[in-house]
Amino acid sequence: MQTKEEVRLSLKQRAKQVAPSTYILEDKASVEALLKSPAYSTCTTLFAFSPLPSEVDISLVLEDALRHKRLALPRCLGETLEFLFVERHWDTRAQPSALGVLEPLGGNVATPDEHSLMLIPAMAYTTTGARLGRGKGYYDRYLSQFPTLFTMGICRSYQLLESLPTEGWDVRVREVLCNGVIYRT
Repeated sequence: MQTKEEVRLSLKQRAKQVAPSTYILEDKASVEALLKSPAYSTCTTLFAFSPLPSEVDISLVLEDALRHKRLALPRCLGETLEFLFVERHWDTRAQPSALGVLEPLGGNVATPDEHSLMLIPAMAYTTTGARLGRGKGYYDRYLSQFPTLFTMGICRSYQLLESLPTEGWDVRVREVLCNGVIYRT
């Protein structure tokens, strides 16, 4: 099996071979499925992310959550990931992190509970919930503190793989959403 770094490199190459119009259609299908999903409709707080170009564009989900739920977005502090509650127009008061992720500058710290849903980006997923992140371990460390948190990975078709190299500390997600299809793990 390939190493994590080999898989990441391969995925970066595959991303360059996929037409942007494919992303648009897949992202739309995933956003529609997410908004109709029981996990989203029943949550009161959405823990999400500001997507990078290589990630599913969940902008419409963020907008919906700002209107109908509480929305929390991540910020990296050293080796630690924390989530802050944000309000409308949060992005006008945000800045890119060292990793290029748009992060809120301030807000109250959000702690997940039994009514929360966390959407988690990744380089790749399997249908059984294995996740390959960007290699810094932020989400694995955060999720290990909240083992009962309902988590949903979201990715594009080229990022859904049959298997991934994993380590003992890698935290799986409960559901994976890809191209409008939800896989329950």
